[in-house]
Amino acid sequence: MSRPTRSATDRCLGTELAHAVAAQDAGSLRSLLSTPVTFRAVTPRRFWDADTAVGVADIMLGTWFAPDKQVTQIASLTTDTVGDVHKVSYRLMVTLQSGPSVIEQVVYYTEVDGRITDLRLVCSGFRPV
Repeated sequence: MSRPTRSATDRCLGTELAHAVAAQDAGSLRSLLSTPVTFRAVTPRRFWDADTAVGVADIMLGTWFAPDKQVTQIASLTTDTVGDVHKVSYRLMVTLQSGPSVIEQVVYYTEVDGRITDLRLVCSGFRPV
């Protein structure tokens, strides 16, 4: 299967974040984040913290979406605001060694000067389909 592609109209940081994760592109992901960045995440088995763009990319793409997990599709992508924070929610289709799965992440973030400075993430974990 081919990698997901980005629409030319998707320009907010939230959609850029979702596309960087789906493309498993650490350089693009790091470029969206300020340093320092406040990163807090919860997955089904663990809480995660990082304070640098490299640390966030290492967690998201080095652990959660490591090379043995191939993202094949962005199944849904929505953006919104909640008061003074931005929100992006994305659902990804992923091929694991055990077979096809789906995962959803909801991200709340703040931005300054075109970079994400604070990122809170909740993850469903990989669910078989």
